[in-house]
Amino acid sequence: MTKYELRQQRGAHGSTRRQFLRQLGLGMVAAGAAPQLLDNAHGTSELKKKSHKVKYRILGKTGQKVSEIGFGGHSWSYKRVPDGKGGYRKPTIDEAIRMIAAGLEMGVNFLDSCTPLIESSVPGEALKRLGRRNKVLVSIRVSHKMKGCESDKKEVFKWTEERLKLWQTDYVDLCLLCNTANDTPKSGYWDMSYSIEALDKLKQQSKIRFTGFGCHFTPELFLEAFDKFGNYFDIFSLPYNVRHRAAEKLLPEAKTKGLGIITIKPFARGELLKNRDLKRTDSGLPRDMISFVLEHKLVDICTCGVHTIEQVRENFSASWTKLSPSGRKRLEKVADTAITDHQYAWLEHGWRYA
Repeated sequence: MTKYELRQQRGAHGSTRRQFLRQLGLGMVAAGAAPQLLDNAHGTSELKKKSHKVKYRILGKTGQKVSEIGFGGHSWSYKRVPDGKGGYRKPTIDEAIRMIAAGLEMGVNFLDSCTPLIESSVPGEALKRLGRRNKVLVSIRVSHKMKGCESDKKEVFKWTEERLKLWQTDYVDLCLLCNTANDTPKSGYWDMSYSIEALDKLKQQSKIRFTGFGCHFTPELFLEAFDKFGNYFDIFSLPYNVRHRAAEKLLPEAKTKGLGIITIKPFARGELLKNRDLKRTDSGLPRDMISFVLEHKLVDICTCGVHTIEQVRENFSASWTKLSPSGRKRLEKVADTAITDHQYAWLEHGWRYA
């Protein structure tokens, strides 16, 4: 697709950036089983007894039926599993297999992955051993490589080929372009036309099915991306949680383009769960935070990180667990939690709850 064709696709939006920034504020929230690899100690009998299944939504113009909760790639790349020695480790491959099998048994059919290689290799090996690749949608994110120039094509090809090998598959369902503002020469949304040429070729080769974008940018720059490239893509991904709620103003804009919507960072990558007693007084908090995201009917998938079988059971149960009045009040307190880690400063600038 040429730059001229892209320009021809650009349509007028109902909201200007100035209107968007004026409107932005608190907002209102719109109102096949896996092989039995789980033993009784890890909840198989409990899952069967309850027979709970996640709900499904349609992923925008793709028409794909997807579980409204999905595995986030950071499930496998961060040390969040207690090691019994006072520290933490990453899930082992055997643990990942049991976790993914549990998710499949509950109807989860979406697995995301980002930059770290382990985010593709671990679930790829797990799906191979489970023999369930054809039962899930696999998403990869080409991250921090595109510069808005000819070399973007090479990067997209290289990234995709590497991930295909790691996932042990000959195709992925979704390929998303993802940068930060620091990755591009002039910040902002780069010229995606070169990347789009590569994506079109990969589609022709049947190596990817659908395309999308999602970056660590400001809400205003997402509007710019909708204007320039929204007609081409199938999906877009953005952060959304009880504190960072600018998504509530962006989602209607995305839907005018028919884009499927994948939300990330329901816990701000764990920042909103720091210093919480999740075993006692704050029990069920992660589930409630996901339930909050799912209340917005324009969201198609909420991806979340899970690091243990217990977290799989709790987080995915948000699909059938509504927020209680007391749970909603608890989330109001969570929304006041400041993010102090400088790594997430971009979330605090423009995405804030208040």
